[in-house]
Formats: sequence, structure tokens, C-alpha cells
Amino acid sequence: MQGVPDLRATVAAMRRLPGTLAAALATAGLVVALAGCSGEEEAVAEVAPAERLTAAKAEFDAAETVALDLSSRDVPSVENGVTAAEGNGVISASEPKFQGTITGTVGGVAGTIDTIAIGDTAYLKLFTPEYEETDLSTINAPNPAFFFDPAVGISSLLTQTGDPRANGRTRSGDEVLDRIDGTLPGQRIDELFHLGDGTGTYDVSYGLTDDDELRTATLTGPFFPGVEATYVLELTDYGAPVEITRP
Repeated sequence: MQGVPDLRATVAAMRRLPGTLAAALATAGLVVALAGCSGEEEAVAEVAPAERLTAAKAEFDAAETVALDLSSRDVPSVENGVTAAEGNGVISASEPKFQGTITGTVGGVAGTIDTIAIGDTAYLKLFTPEYEETDLSTINAPNPAFFFDPAVGISSLLTQTGDPRANGRTRSGDEVLDRIDGTLPGQRIDELFHLGDGTGTYDVSYGLTDDDELRTATLTGPFFPGVEATYVLELTDYGAPVEITRP
């Protein structure tokens, strides 16, 4: 341990002192040595926010599966776009998957749609009892499967966050999380969620567990013209069994 005296030399010197004085000095020396060690351990334990976000991406990508709950607030009721989603994702670089529901507005009509997305292909129950293969670009909806692609999905936002900084602790349900704030470019928001015009800057606040699992991500910015809206992602059940197949 750097900065701690050579203990062998100290013990040899104390052996030449009277017994009571030697014992007292030995006790004091031990306290100083332990204090030095404790200080070094605390310094090593501090991890930079950017490093924690990198670790959180690794945890997410290695989980293989995760549950997603997406919600929003301050979204104008007349605007087209996704406002909520809930379901399970399979994390994969070659064939990411999602199964659940998507809530949004198209042409002024709001609704919740059962959805299966596997890679590039999406299947929706659009007012039908059966899933139908649907081109999501025709309704300007994002493909939720790609939320779980390590290269372009949710976890990619972590390492593309600008100016990450620790901001204390935050609560999500029963959990108390470490909060890290930063910014994201509008282009990434447009690419992932098909919201915004691809410009501007969005504020983001992440909630990480002590094990560096990404539990929450709160994004605020110009998702719609002239409006500051907020989207909140909650991610749970890392690694739980999930089976998603084509209908």
C-alpha cells in the first residue's frame, strides 16, 4: 500500500523502546496503516459515470432477455406516434425480437395493438383476430425488435450519452438506484423511436442498480413540434425465460 510505512522497520525500532511506549506506538501505527488502506479502497471503488454506463450496456447485452415497459407524458393527443409499449425482448445482434403491445396514435386514432416483431418483420393484430405481417413504415412506427439490438437499440444509447454525470440516487418502486444524467442527440431519438425531427438535444436520466443493471431511462425533449414531452423506459426481469416465435 502506497504511503504506508515499512512495518518491519517500524517493529524493529519499537523493540528497542520500553514496553509501554512500544505498545502505544504499535497501536497508533496500526490505526494509521488501516486508515491509509481504507482511503485507498474508497478511491478505487469510485467509478466514473461513463464507465458505469459502459458496464450497464454490457450487462444489458449479456442478459439475452429483458422485460420492457415504455410510458410517456405531455404528449399531445393529436400527434401521431408511439406513446407506450409493454412486453418482452430477446437481445440479439442477428435477430432481436419483441412480443407485447404497442400503444400509439395514427391519423388521430389512438389504440393498443398486439405486436410480434422478429428482426425486420413485424406482425400486428390490426382489428383482426389473427396477426398480420405489416410494414411498420406505412404507419411511421418504430420496429420494437430493434430496441433489443446491441448496435442500435436501447443499450447503445448508454455509450452514446454526452456529458454523463452522477446525480445522487433515485427511486423506482422498491429499488433505490444510482442516477446518471446526460444528453442524447436528436438523430438517435429519431432512428430508434421515430419521434422528433432528428435535430436538437434531449436530456436523459438513467437509473442503475448496484450491479450496473439499467433499470430506468427517462428522456425529455422536442419529441413533437413545439412540445417538450417525456418518455420513460423501465427494464426488468433480466435473463428470464422468454420464447418468441413467428405467428
